[in-house]
Amino acid sequence: MKKQSTAVFRLLAASIGIALIMSGCGLQTQNSGTVSVTAMNLPEAAAWSARIVCTRGKHEITQCFTVYDTNLAVEFTIPAGPWDITLQLADSDGNVLYQDTAVNVVIYPDRPVLVDFQLKPAPGTVKVIVDLSGHPNAEAIMRARVYFNDQVKELIRSSVQEALEGEYRLEPGSYDFTVDLYTTSFHAHNRIDSGVWSTIDVEPLSEQTVIWRPQLEKMTVTASICVLPDAPQGLAFQYGSGRTVLSWEPSLAADLAGYHIYWQPSPFQRFSLIATVDRDATSYTHDLSELDELPLQAYYTVAPFSTVLEGYRSSPVLVPFL
Repeated sequence: MKKQSTAVFRLLAASIGIALIMSGCGLQTQNSGTVSVTAMNLPEAAAWSARIVCTRGKHEITQCFTVYDTNLAVEFTIPAGPWDITLQLADSDGNVLYQDTAVNVVIYPDRPVLVDFQLKPAPGTVKVIVDLSGHPNAEAIMRARVYFNDQVKELIRSSVQEALEGEYRLEPGSYDFTVDLYTTSFHAHNRIDSGVWSTIDVEPLSEQTVIWRPQLEKMTVTASICVLPDAPQGLAFQYGSGRTVLSWEPSLAADLAGYHIYWQPSPFQRFSLIATVDRDATSYTHDLSELDELPLQAYYTVAPFSTVLEGYRSSPVLVPFL
C-alpha cells in the first residue's frame, strides 16, 4: 500500500433494499431498492474488508463484508430518511486504513441517491506530554496551547501536581508543531514561554508520544560595578587678557577617561559644556576673546567622567571679568 493513495467510491442508494457491488463495472439495477457502488483505484492488497455504517441519532445499521481485489456483493435493508453514512476499508489485519463519511444523506423511496466517497488514510494518534522539569517558572504555568499547523489545542490544569498532557487524532501527514506556555489565562500578557517550532510526521493508524520540553539554554551573566567618579578637588582660576585658566587636582577614579568643563555665564541659564580634556590634563584655558559680548562674570565647574559614567561636578568657582 502506498501511503498517499486514495480510494474513490461512488454509492448509489435507494430506500428499502441495499445491494453493494464493487466490481468496477458500473451500476447494477436489480429493483427499486438497489444500491450500487463502483470502486476505482482500490489499494492493492490480498484481502480487504469493508464496512458501511449508517447512523441516525442513536440508531446505527452496520454491514461488514470482505473485498477480494475489487469484487464484493452484500445486501441489507435500511429505512428511508436522512442518514450519516460512513464507508471504511480495513486491511487483512483489521486495521482501518481508509474511511470517509457522507453527512445527512437522504434516502427517498424509489429515488436513487449518488454519494461520492473519497477514502483517505485513517488518522493517527499523537499524545503530547509537556515536561516542565527544570523550568524556572514551572509552578506558575497552568495552561498550554499546542499547535499542529493551524490547529490549536488547549491544555489546562487546576494544580501544579497535575500533568499538562493531551491526546489528539490527526490526519496523516507532516505538521509544524510547537507549544506555548501560559500562567492563569490565555491572554497574550500571560504567555510566559513561546516554543520553538519543529516538524512531526503522523502515519496512518500510528500511535506516538511527543514529550515536549521548553528550550532551556545556559546563560552566563557578568557584571562590572561602575563607581561614580568623585568631584575634583581644589578647582582654582586665573583670569587675564580675555582668558580664564582653570586648574584642579587629578581625580583618583580607576577608570578615569577625562574631564568635562562647564560654565554658566548667567544665573538664568543652566551650565553648558564648553570643552572636554583627556585624563592626564589638570588644567584648561577658556579663550573669551571671540565672544561678541563679555558677561560680567561666570561660574565654572569641572566633572570627571569614566568610560561609563560622568562623575560629580566640582564646587563652582565664580570668575569676574570686569
